[in-house]
Amino acid sequence: MAEPQENTPSTPEGATATPALEKGTYEIILNRLSQHEADLRDRLLKLNEARKEAFGSVEFELQRSERVTTHNNCVPRDMVPLNGSAFLFGYNVHIGLRTGIQLEDVFGLYTLKDGHFQESPLDLLRKGGFEEDFKSLYKYYKHTVFAKFSILGPHLFMVFRVGKDVTDIKTFKWICHDGAL
Repeated sequence: MAEPQENTPSTPEGATATPALEKGTYEIILNRLSQHEADLRDRLLKLNEARKEAFGSVEFELQRSERVTTHNNCVPRDMVPLNGSAFLFGYNVHIGLRTGIQLEDVFGLYTLKDGHFQESPLDLLRKGGFEEDFKSLYKYYKHTVFAKFSILGPHLFMVFRVGKDVTDIKTFKWICHDGAL
């Protein structure tokens, strides 16, 4: 019986092996890409400087980070500034065995004082029948979750997803006067 032979390509004498050729090609391509990267980065920096000269620029830097503590474990969704130092936060909670949902389960109003967030009452959301409409929303739509805040002109929109499809939404529209509801 004959032993099986390996299928290895044979290289004639004096010819270079394929791995050496591939290594050389790889290095050539890598060097070309590195040169193009440096050229593109330089052009991008020049373009950015020209943009700053034409339109101006504001440098952003993180001043500090602050933890916001809520009454329930939640998934934060969005926040919107109101009248200077107040912020309205929106989040989603899993209610569990409770039958009803409260405004405090989805929203939190915090005021920034001395670099720390301090919780404030949600009195501004309790006016005009919003609280009843809010509770009805969660009562009649099983999959209701808070999605986001949106500010368009003088209006603040609170967007809720009420179904599994992204187009299943309900919104509440508030008018803002100088950043206050």
